[in-house]
Parts: sequence; C-alpha cells; structure tokens
Amino acid sequence: MKLGICSRPDRPVAIGAARTAAAWLRREGHEAREVTLDSATLARDLAGAEVVCVFGGDGTMLRAARTIAPLGLPLLGVNLGRLGFLTGTSVDEFGGTAAEVLGGRYTCEDRTLLEAHVTRAGEPLYDVRALNDLVVARGAQVRAIHVDVRIDGDPFTVYWADGLIVATATGSTAYAFSVGGPLILPTARDIVVVPIAPHLSFGNAVVLDPDQRLELELQDEPARLSVDGQEEHDLRTGDHVEIRRSELVARFVRTSTMRPFLRLLRQKILKEGEQT
Repeated sequence: MKLGICSRPDRPVAIGAARTAAAWLRREGHEAREVTLDSATLARDLAGAEVVCVFGGDGTMLRAARTIAPLGLPLLGVNLGRLGFLTGTSVDEFGGTAAEVLGGRYTCEDRTLLEAHVTRAGEPLYDVRALNDLVVARGAQVRAIHVDVRIDGDPFTVYWADGLIVATATGSTAYAFSVGGPLILPTARDIVVVPIAPHLSFGNAVVLDPDQRLELELQDEPARLSVDGQEEHDLRTGDHVEIRRSELVARFVRTSTMRPFLRLLRQKILKEGEQT
C-alpha cells in the first residue's frame, strides 16, 4: 500500500515528523512518498497513493483539503498543533492508526467544500475553494460595510455589519461559532450564514439547504474576502461573490479508535473533559 506523507514547507517540526514516519513505514515494507503542499508536482508525486497522511495542525489540514480535494484522495491528519479539531490522530498514536489504515480498517468521511466565483463589472476575477468558511469583511478601516445578499437569485437582505461569514458544517465550530453561529455536525451538507457584529440589520444566523446559491454584492470598500482565514483578496464596491457547495469534497479518514466528533466537541469546546 502506498501512502503519501505530506507537510508544509514552512513547518520544520512537521517536516521532521513526516520524515520519521516515512522512514518507519519503509522499514515496515510499505511505500511512502514524502511531499510538501506547495509542490508543483503534487498530483504526480501522489499518483498511486491510497491515503495521504498530513502532518501539522488544523491550518495544515485546511490547506491540504483545498489542495488535495481535486485528487480525490482521503486525508489522515496527524496533529502537531494546538486544537486538533480536523486531525484524526497524533504523532504518538500514528503507528497504531497507520496499522489500521494499512490493514484496510478505515472509512472515509466526506466533508463539504464551498466554492466562490468572484466577478467585477461582469468580468471574472478569480475562483476560490474553502473547507471552513468564506468571509467578506471590512478592510483596513474600522467601520461596518453593507453587503447585499440574494439566495437563489431572490433578494434576502442587506447586512450592515463588520462582515459576513459563510461556513460549512465543518467550519461551524470555527469563526462562525465564535460570533454566535450554530454548531452543525461535520458530515452535514448545510451552509450557514452568520453576520459579524451586525448594526441595525438582521442579526441571526441562517442555515441554507446544500444546493442553494448565495450571492453577495459589496456596497462599500475597502473590504476583503478571506478563504479559511489563510488567503485574502481585496474587494471593491460592486464586486459580486457567488458562493455554492462545491462538487468536490474533502475526504477524511476515520478509524474505530479515533474520538467521535461529539466527544471531541465536549472536550475542546464545551470543556467537559474526556468522557466515556
């Protein structure tokens, strides 16, 4: 069985852990190909791999999900960060988890991705993809912005707020949760819209059906579009952002020894500690 061993090029600790894991796998008689997420030959390097082991934290998993989703390969997150909400195992537990995967004792959990098509004056600017969220928010000036929102082409409302979060179920435990959005089980396909500090405008979160299309038109500038909190793009007045569920999914490896989501939720967010 061939495994991809993936890390970010700017994380020396993760690179070292990935190399150690790859060396162990080879000693055990398995093929392990080390790659970095910025590789120009990533698709070619991962050809034939059945699972990609991603060494890092949640931020690395976000980047890996966006980058590797077009390849259709399952991701096994190996946590080296603080929270570990998106990772399935740790460096210390990797040997046991890898044995399960190599023995075929795993399933794949599909996570929804969002995609946004941005246009200016009717001309396409760029397309982006996100696992957690897409956020349209104010730029350098400390003031609210107006965002005109349509759902499936029909007018919904104009938000006057610091910004607007459009999140997947996976992202519902991230930025959206911190500003009062609902918690949604990560395998759900729903899309949640949450305003940030709304002023004299509709302030509740809205949950959309998976196949609904969201259109945002910016009425103020400066503003920015943030992708999973990792990429940022400038927006101008009149820019149009169309958001919908992607046809691609991020596939996460699950084994019987991994903590169920609700237990992870109690431990990491509800602070109730580990329970059986």
